Amino acid sequence: MSEQGDPTPRRALPPRDDEPEDAVDDGPAPRRGEWSATGPGAESTPSRAGTPIPPPAVLPVPDVAPASAGRRFSAVDLPEDEDRPLPRRSALSPAATRAMSPRTPDSPVAPAADAPAPRSYKGLAIGIVAALVVAAIAITAFVLANPGSGRPAPTPTPTVDPVATYLLQPEDLAAVRPDVTWTAAATVTEPDASTPAAKCLAPVLEAETQPVDTMVRTFSPESGAAAGLLHQVETYATPEEAVAAYAARAEQLGTCERNTAWVQAGAQVTGLSDEATGSTLVLQGETPEYHTLLLSRTGTRVNIVDATQAEAALEPAALLPVLAAVSTRQCTDTGTCPASPATTPGVPPAVEPLGYLAGVDLPRITAGAGVWRGAPMSAAVNTTGSRCEGIDLKTAPAGAVKVQERTVMLQDDAAAPPLFGVDELLFSYNTPEEANAFAASLSANIDDCAARTGTAEVARTADLTGPGTGPAWVVTRKTDEADSTARYRVAVIAAGNHVIYLMANPTPEFDFADDAWHGVALRAAERLTQLP
Repeated sequence: MSEQGDPTPRRALPPRDDEPEDAVDDGPAPRRGEWSATGPGAESTPSRAGTPIPPPAVLPVPDVAPASAGRRFSAVDLPEDEDRPLPRRSALSPAATRAMSPRTPDSPVAPAADAPAPRSYKGLAIGIVAALVVAAIAITAFVLANPGSGRPAPTPTPTVDPVATYLLQPEDLAAVRPDVTWTAAATVTEPDASTPAAKCLAPVLEAETQPVDTMVRTFSPESGAAAGLLHQVETYATPEEAVAAYAARAEQLGTCERNTAWVQAGAQVTGLSDEATGSTLVLQGETPEYHTLLLSRTGTRVNIVDATQAEAALEPAALLPVLAAVSTRQCTDTGTCPASPATTPGVPPAVEPLGYLAGVDLPRITAGAGVWRGAPMSAAVNTTGSRCEGIDLKTAPAGAVKVQERTVMLQDDAAAPPLFGVDELLFSYNTPEEANAFAASLSANIDDCAARTGTAEVARTADLTGPGTGPAWVVTRKTDEADSTARYRVAVIAAGNHVIYLMANPTPEFDFADDAWHGVALRAAERLTQLP
């Protein structure tokens, strides 16, 4: 309120220079629309001479909505001809009159330039909103460009070096031969036609199912000994493809068509991986070369190990720690890990026709020459035998439920007599007792041949035991020609419900050694275990 108690709010005026507080300005008040500072409704008069009084400072008007949008008004409207807005009244200002008290001196105030300007919150709010919008757009764009960024980052997978992890390392070979230090001679990660391959097995480029990755590494002993080792690992897209590839590799090892090898023994492997097998064999060149091969499958990977020696084949048991070491590294992502691996002598991988001798079961007669080939199975028996058997082999004996013949012929050996080969007859019975009775009768007839015919010489060379039992002989008989003789190798082996009769037609100059023939007879008994 004014000093006179008038409720009209006072207008602030700028300070007057050197004006005493009690000085009275006789000049007219500045024109202010249609009303003056001394009362409402005063008529406007022409400007008179005198010291002009500057108008009050005009404060910045905040950027707020117009009065019609929510401004609170006093009870009395301003005159319609008011050409500038009046100062806002507070809610407590009486609105009954617009009259002002007689002018009284105003308190001096600071210059308008020094008064702090009211803050504009609208500009600040707009800036904050704009910043938030920009940040939201940036975050949205980043999330759309990186779909996984909204989730916690996955734990990074350690990088695996396939050569160091899935291939054998020199230190893995310590158990092969304690007196030998091995070094990696060559490592191939992209095989081609020149890449070394294991004996008996086809190059990987010829495989029906191609692996997604193949690595080959060869090792040599530092001592310079005539030995070596090859490791090949094939990785397939699925376990099913690896199973099929392993079966194909095992069949190749069984037939060994790539090389003229004589399989000395099979290896039954347990506790190493999902499946495993092996063989020891000799390449019968002018200089023999001995190999020990092991195959294994660990999940989607097929491992091939071929160890070579000059004088004798390495025992498969010596390679088990080697394959166990690499299989342990391979099984961390797929397959069965090694658990007490072991190996025992067994039947070589199966060969068609199942249950019968294969070409790899017979040794060469001449070093470096000849290859054994099997003839198709015959439903009828064609062989006449040594004619010491005491029965007609072409007629099934009493009690036999089935008789089949398989012949394996030696080819490409110029020293071999005409039609040199081995006839195999398989007699099947209902019971082992019937089979044993027939085998005993047949063996007795051969033993008595010399006394019974007077034209034969019979020499029993062994009584064989193992997967089958029975004797082996060398029979020499006079032919129809007075001065000629025929030589035969014969064996009769009983094994379960079956009896195997073997006969070869050598000459004194071209013949099996006794041990070699005995091995053929026992291998025939081993093959029986693979009958379907």
